[in-house]
Amino acid sequence: MIQRYRVLGQVIPEGERLQPLLAEAYARKMPVLCECRPGCELPLYIAHRNDRYVLARWPGSGARHATACDHYEAPDHLTGMGQVRGSAVIDDEKSGETSLKLGFPLSRGAARLAPAALTNDKPTVKSTGQKLTMRGLLHVLWDRAELTHWHPKMAGKRSWFVVRRALVEAATGCKTKQEALPHMLFVPETFRLEDKEDIRARRRAALERVYRSPDEMMVVIGEIKEIVPAHGAERIVLRHVGDMPFVMNPDMARRFHKRFAGELALWQAQDRARGSDGHLVIAGSFARRRQGTFDLVEVALMPVTGEWMPYETSDERYLIARAVTDKRRFVKGLRVNLDAEAPIASLVLKDTGEQATAIHIHDRDTEAGEPLEALLASEGVAHVFWKEGEALPQRVARPRREPAPRREQALA
Repeated sequence: MIQRYRVLGQVIPEGERLQPLLAEAYARKMPVLCECRPGCELPLYIAHRNDRYVLARWPGSGARHATACDHYEAPDHLTGMGQVRGSAVIDDEKSGETSLKLGFPLSRGAARLAPAALTNDKPTVKSTGQKLTMRGLLHVLWDRAELTHWHPKMAGKRSWFVVRRALVEAATGCKTKQEALPHMLFVPETFRLEDKEDIRARRRAALERVYRSPDEMMVVIGEIKEIVPAHGAERIVLRHVGDMPFVMNPDMARRFHKRFAGELALWQAQDRARGSDGHLVIAGSFARRRQGTFDLVEVALMPVTGEWMPYETSDERYLIARAVTDKRRFVKGLRVNLDAEAPIASLVLKDTGEQATAIHIHDRDTEAGEPLEALLASEGVAHVFWKEGEALPQRVARPRREPAPRREQALA
């Protein structure tokens, strides 16, 4: 299916010819419609990022798009987004801005010279969905960046450069407590030896908030390179910023390894994961001590595959690997604030025809609980149980659309 948009009364296919019209529509504040479902009005909004105009679906409208459309999104009720949208994640359809309510602070009192908490994944926070945990924030940004989406043409093209750019763009348009999220977010840029001094200067500017005051905090999202002993404590070293380690005292290190034992085990097993390398992503709030070292406060870890697709178990890792190998098109479900017992769809296949297919990993010998039964009864997608060794649901060829009438395609 060729991706087409209705802009200023003209139907235009995806491509460079679209940019001038988007620039005009952006200046005139005119709407853009996705043409993936003829006769169905699906508005998109225009964002101006990195000297280009980018089209994004209106919040909550992703499931209304055709499954073959680039703007299709799995229904919120199949993932943790359903719990937080409208409460912890509030979208303004007029401005296109998103307000995020965070369940952790980004400043601390002068008396709190040491971290008071490691993670805020507490039942009181998770159960209500009123505020995002650190993991919830990471999942929301990963989802907004569409790093949960996969199609075969992406193979070999997702590097940290691509991931970082997507995350930074995803944070644009988000705010928390009336402050723009990008001002509080640090995502290390890809290190290049020849640009070392320029990169260091940009990093210093990006970290101005924590350099200004030891009471201010920011959120870092990066890839862990190593966790190493350091004179009785431990250091977390991130790729691309090896000279900016985060120090954990013995008590914090103990709690860190206890809380994230599962994620660390999956990371340690990645090199043996069917020949596919993976990564371990960290999100954490941090402050800078006067001595120049950095303290982590709230932390979340997220194992991802070589394609930067998040996973929770070795079964889910294999499911993603199978879908990638089979050249399938899919969206990965994320838990956000939901606890481990809450059922979600592991991924949603977009190439099974008019109706997408939600894939669930579940022991069919075990009776499904009420929450899972309710999820399986939901409409809008087909539901399939899957286990290692089984084939995925059959792919259905993408529909071909007739070219739009020439008079509609003509550029003004």
